[in-house]
Amino acid sequence: MSGDIEIRGLNVSFADRNRVTQAVADVNIRFEEGSITGLIGESGSGKSVLGMSILRLLPATAKVEGSCVYGGRDLFSLSEAQMRKVLGKEIALIPQNATESLNPVRTVGGQLTECVTIHQRREKKAALRRRDELLVRLGFHSPGRINSSYSFELSGGMNQRAVSALGLMNRPEWVIADEPTKGLDAVLRRQVYQVLKEAGKSEAGGMIVITHDIPLAGALCDRLAVLYRGRIVEQGRTGEILRQPAHPYTEGLMGALPENGMRPIPRPDPAKTASGCGFYPRCPYGAEMCRKNIPAETTLKDGRRVRCFRRGREVQDD
Repeated sequence: MSGDIEIRGLNVSFADRNRVTQAVADVNIRFEEGSITGLIGESGSGKSVLGMSILRLLPATAKVEGSCVYGGRDLFSLSEAQMRKVLGKEIALIPQNATESLNPVRTVGGQLTECVTIHQRREKKAALRRRDELLVRLGFHSPGRINSSYSFELSGGMNQRAVSALGLMNRPEWVIADEPTKGLDAVLRRQVYQVLKEAGKSEAGGMIVITHDIPLAGALCDRLAVLYRGRIVEQGRTGEILRQPAHPYTEGLMGALPENGMRPIPRPDPAKTASGCGFYPRCPYGAEMCRKNIPAETTLKDGRRVRCFRRGREVQDD
């Protein structure tokens, strides 16, 4: 039985009284067992919606189409009771809004041990050892004080590290980490990164990291998927994507980094409206075919998959 998570034909939209918003469009991706895959892109690109769709944690207003197969099961077809057995034990979440994710009327330590004792029926002593070990690894020198504290007594960065411990407590097969270093200083970012790296390689079967932090993704992830307006525009091995971006949007993200001169991606040109490629209004290479047509995925020689007509022509020329 494969430990990969395979998504096919995923579309996620949200409807209100006035309009329908397409948050994820025609996503096909395999998250490989034993690998750490990063989802990168600007705010609003669909990264978190993609991650939460795997866990079925989207609001009731979301319309989800497609399939998500893990362990021989389509997660989208499971009952709520079956999905509850998957969450936390097989696939765990390190959420982005740490303070809102912790129960304010229960101690942090109590919440950390509960997920282990409920899912695995393990002895409380083993859960306590696991809890304190993780807190120390995540930079808490006095785990006893953290365990007896409530979330409102801790800083945002401390809560973020606490929910990182919460996601890893049960030694899940997969971890989905949504902005796991948000609100942390450089020292703590490195510490959390190291724990996630170790967990992704030795404890979990695989990890999906949703992040704006491209240097973090470059250091932590084996593979990357770049999202723009709900579509994956480039995916492949991390080193190849960051060293030589194939999509103009990825190229723009790299150019906007401080070490590369902080050249921002241009704002959309109001004169450029498009029914085709979503990046066309911002693309320096945009042509008429881009304006009218959505590019299909092209597989490059190095195995990367890219949605760009320029790359498609290059492959055909070869």
